[in-house]
Amino acid sequence: MTLPAGKDFANPEVGPLRKKYLIGSDAFQTEWRQRILRLIENLTIGVGAVGYLTESMHGAGSPMAQRIMLSRLADLEHKEELAAIISGITEKSP
Repeated sequence: MTLPAGKDFANPEVGPLRKKYLIGSDAFQTEWRQRILRLIENLTIGVGAVGYLTESMHGAGSPMAQRIMLSRLADLEHKEELAAIISGITEKSP
């Protein structure tokens, strides 16, 4: 919610500061993190969110049980590729 807008990263005055102070792992560009976080925001609480409250989504056991089942059933690598495409991340991480 408090993540700077994409335009802020392109701003010649504040853009370098945003990139400097919002950096995470060396393997991923700051802009990539910003794009993925905006995608998650949109899918969970933004205009692309489902029609019900985020709080009402839980009802299928403990969070750890859900993680275990998702890791068994979901093709997470493919979903990561799709998220990168949707977010406009075209380069591969080192």
